[in-house]
Amino acid sequence: MIYRSNKICPRKRILIVEDNRMHAELLNIIIRSSFDADITVAENGSDALDKITEGRIFDLIIIDIMLPKINGLDVLKTIRKVYDRVPILMLSALNDKEIIAKSYAEGATDYAAKPIRNEMLRDKIGVLLGSCDL
Repeated sequence: MIYRSNKICPRKRILIVEDNRMHAELLNIIIRSSFDADITVAENGSDALDKITEGRIFDLIIIDIMLPKINGLDVLKTIRKVYDRVPILMLSALNDKEIIAKSYAEGATDYAAKPIRNEMLRDKIGVLLGSCDL
């Protein structure tokens, strides 16, 4: 546990759903450099849903939209049927108004277009995780 502002902050559990290993590793590095977190990576939508249905509880889920097997929007929609409160950050190289609107309509908490600056990504994650971030 990390102590911040006289609060005991439990280690955060984050699921990254990203098929590009380089992008997943970059997200992992950015998150670990700023947050006390256990990170789980799923390489496709099906793997992500398996991890959710195994009963794993996450404090934040980051989902790429363009995924093999089950696309990110369908993963989002399925997760929202089970977990309505976990923050979900959608990431995509598609900076398309329709995709962004669809993400929010399906229950995304936030959306970021790739490439995203490291500082902006850290800020978004910090807000989504709450007040115990670094």
